[in-house]
Amino acid sequence: MKRVAAITCALALALVLAPAAQAEAGEGSECPPFRVLHNDRVGKLELPAGYYTLVPFNPSLLSCQKAAKLFAEFLQDFDGKLPRNWRVLPRRKAFQRGQSEVGFYVRPTGSGGGGGGGGGKHPADGRACQGLFRVLHNDKIGSLNLPAGQYKITRLAKRPTCKRASKLFAKFLAHPEGILPNGWKLNARTATFKKGKDAAFRVKRVSS
Repeated sequence: MKRVAAITCALALALVLAPAAQAEAGEGSECPPFRVLHNDRVGKLELPAGYYTLVPFNPSLLSCQKAAKLFAEFLQDFDGKLPRNWRVLPRRKAFQRGQSEVGFYVRPTGSGGGGGGGGGKHPADGRACQGLFRVLHNDKIGSLNLPAGQYKITRLAKRPTCKRASKLFAKFLAHPEGILPNGWKLNARTATFKKGKDAAFRVKRVSS
């Protein structure tokens, strides 16, 4: 009888402690802050400049480090059509792979704080140009559609300067067929213009 009583007490204690353990696990699922350096958006999900906390749906299926890497990649996306079956959920402020449990929430936070692995910032090198470039009417460069509005230009290499990138973008808008001059190439999926290994910049619409 003493052994049965001891087992019963142990089970009762386990049931009492379980919720506390689950609460600790839930708190631990929040990742270190990720900083978005300028107002951005992924599809219809608007992301004002500031710090964000990434919260995986299921930490055992997606680590903080991987979530931060994916978030940085998605921020480079131009039209919200994400690769590898990922999709953006604007109302939930989340990203999800298909209909699976693999995904993460994006929650604004008041300050940087925290630490540890799994955080990050975008653009990673902080080369977002000051000011915005305005496209006056719906336009296109090859398969890259450029609705009228304001665009942020981000340098991805040592060249060109922000001033030069702005002039190049204006020049490229005069080539709707997508055949760019002077060896420049376009990656329409990420709206990135590149020439060789040391010249590249990206454009992204931030407002209408």
